[in-house]
Amino acid sequence: MIALTKRERLLALGLAAAVTVSSLYAVVIRPTYHRIQTLERIIPEKQSELHALEAKSVEYTALCKGFEDLRAEAAAQDPNFQLLPYLEELLDKHGLTKNVVTMAPDALQLQPDYSETVVKIELDGVSLRQLVGFLKEIEASQVCTQIGSLHIRKNPTSDALLDSTVEIHGPQPGQNPVAIDLLRATGLD
Repeated sequence: MIALTKRERLLALGLAAAVTVSSLYAVVIRPTYHRIQTLERIIPEKQSELHALEAKSVEYTALCKGFEDLRAEAAAQDPNFQLLPYLEELLDKHGLTKNVVTMAPDALQLQPDYSETVVKIELDGVSLRQLVGFLKEIEASQVCTQIGSLHIRKNPTSDALLDSTVEIHGPQPGQNPVAIDLLRATGLD
């Protein structure tokens, strides 16, 4: 074995300490420092995403409750209720029968156990009072219906009258519109 002088031993010891410190820096301290910087940048982003997710969760819960309430209301409705005859009766009550240009029903299957009837009514030459009375009665009725869309235009022949297109939705839980259409086509309804 070679005998090292005190100075050489101190130099070797210092060199070993420098290699150990630089290795420790390269393997532990530097990656830890970069990870801390990344976390300082990412944590606020993730916290804002978490707050947005919590808000969406509250909104989703409210929508689910509203949908369940709607389902319960629709299920409590008379199972023989038909939206089209009901609307014809309301139109007659408000004196709008003569103003109906078209009245077209359509059935939509939204879920396997839930369908919806949509009736599109086109009215010509109605007064604002008649239209508002008709719409108020639809909204205030005990029947589970909702106004889906309303388009109002000025009547070209009279400034005091309006033309409008109203879409009215009526849910029908537990009915399959395809089966209903098949029954109607065969005359078994």
